[in-house]
Amino acid sequence: MLDSTKTKKPQTGTRLFFRSPESILSITVIVAFVLVAGAAISSYMHSSKAIQAGQSVEKSQELLGSLESIISIMNDMKNQAETYIRTGEKGALTRYKKDKAGLEKYITFVKHTGDEEGWRRWHFTYIEQLIERFENSLDISIKEKERGNLKASEPGLSKAQQLMEVIRGRLIISDVDERSVLKERLEDYKENAERSSLMFISLGGFILLFVIPLALIVQRYIGATQKAFMVEQQVSREIVQHAPIGIIQMEADFKIKDANPVFRSYLVDSENIEGMSLWELLPELPREELTNTVASGKPAILKDVAISQIGSRTDLERYWDIAAWPMMEAQKVRSVILLIEDMSDKTILSRQKEVLQQTIAHDLKSPLIASNYLIQAMMKKHAKNGDQELLLRLQDSNEDALKMVKNMLEVSKYRQGVHVMSQNQLVLNELVSGIVSSFDFRCQVSEVSIVLKQPDERILIKSDESALKHLIGNLLENAIKFSPRQTAVTITVRKSDEQVSIDVHNSGPGIHENDKEKLFTPFWQGELGQQSAGGTGIGLYLSQQIAHALGGTISFTSEEATGTTFTATLPYKTEVESTA
Repeated sequence: MLDSTKTKKPQTGTRLFFRSPESILSITVIVAFVLVAGAAISSYMHSSKAIQAGQSVEKSQELLGSLESIISIMNDMKNQAETYIRTGEKGALTRYKKDKAGLEKYITFVKHTGDEEGWRRWHFTYIEQLIERFENSLDISIKEKERGNLKASEPGLSKAQQLMEVIRGRLIISDVDERSVLKERLEDYKENAERSSLMFISLGGFILLFVIPLALIVQRYIGATQKAFMVEQQVSREIVQHAPIGIIQMEADFKIKDANPVFRSYLVDSENIEGMSLWELLPELPREELTNTVASGKPAILKDVAISQIGSRTDLERYWDIAAWPMMEAQKVRSVILLIEDMSDKTILSRQKEVLQQTIAHDLKSPLIASNYLIQAMMKKHAKNGDQELLLRLQDSNEDALKMVKNMLEVSKYRQGVHVMSQNQLVLNELVSGIVSSFDFRCQVSEVSIVLKQPDERILIKSDESALKHLIGNLLENAIKFSPRQTAVTITVRKSDEQVSIDVHNSGPGIHENDKEKLFTPFWQGELGQQSAGGTGIGLYLSQQIAHALGGTISFTSEEATGTTFTATLPYKTEVESTA
């Protein structure tokens, strides 16, 4: 008799897998991951939209602020122009020019911030054109005032007022429109921010579903990060050890902790520097600059530091470029890194080159002076025959060469700091007038005139007369050289409470943008300088050295349409003697 009881079939591997704890955890992690990914993507999208909306809100707010600033600046420009025209107050004219420059920046910002297409772009372009007409009207009124025609200034002011009203109306339209746009952007920002917050809350809930796997992932990440940090430290140590420059690591009190092999190569083999004070090892380092690095927490760059002693090694001749880098921790300097580049070969070669230039210039000076006397004697002997013009040209060339040699010698003196400055009381007006008079013949030859503008009051200063004459003469000579014929060089003397300024302006071609950074480089000449006759490329460099020696500065502005203006600014030091 057969047994009718049914035997159970063994469960397949697939069914066992779905019932195991591992499978449940895996499925949970997968589902949670999908949910987290979806929530994360949604959160990211809404966050991005919220950020974009926030940026748009900031853009609208900046645009509104700029529109208000334009109205305010235009109103101030008109007031300052009226003040200057009616009272002649120079401060009002200065304020007007400053407002005009500021207005240009706001207009540019509004054009770039506004929509690139549509009526708003056309609207801002039209406003820009109206503002240009507004500025032109005020400029014309100011020019009429400067010509002494006060009555002719009034139409320009009236026109400027009319234009300002039109512009104000246009700006109000833009303001209203932008506020409407701002409202829409704020609503968009609020909506996306709320959705983003909701998605982030959902994301947090989904993350809890697989916190254990996430913890394992984080643990692995931390382990990998620690390993990467150790590798990075090892790479940093390798870089320090094999860097081609000297490196010293110190405590904040300048006690040496370590140094790389390049710096140790400067020491005696058996010398141990760990724990030694930096000032004991390198007593010639500028202590004030380095201690300021610790006090301020800011890096310091020291160029061309002369070193004759390193520890027990003396009688050295080294020149280092040094960078001191403070290492901060909790807003406090914990250590200092000193980076040292040995520039000895380059510096010594540069000084040898300078000595050679000085020697050559000195050796050329005496023969040139002698030949100048010889030419003068020949001119007296042949005064009545046809050789006179040839001798004059020869004398001019000889004097140019002598002037170049003297400039080279002057450059060497200022570079080495051996030029002694005398401090005498001078009348700057008379000094400048005398210099201008000395250029009469030079102006006749070049067909260039000089216009001198300076205050009627005597400007008394304490300075070195010879150096000041050299400085102003160099700038004037340079201006004449680059001035077209039948034009004028303008020299303007200005005085304030703390300084005097001497502007030398020429109407020649402007300085090329690529040449501006190199303009005060010794022995360098731009394309225009190479095309002009004569010159060694040291005139402006020498002028800069003289200005610095006098405690001042020299700067320039240059535009192709208006020419170039060099400005020497000197401290206004005076010592007026009392008279009984």
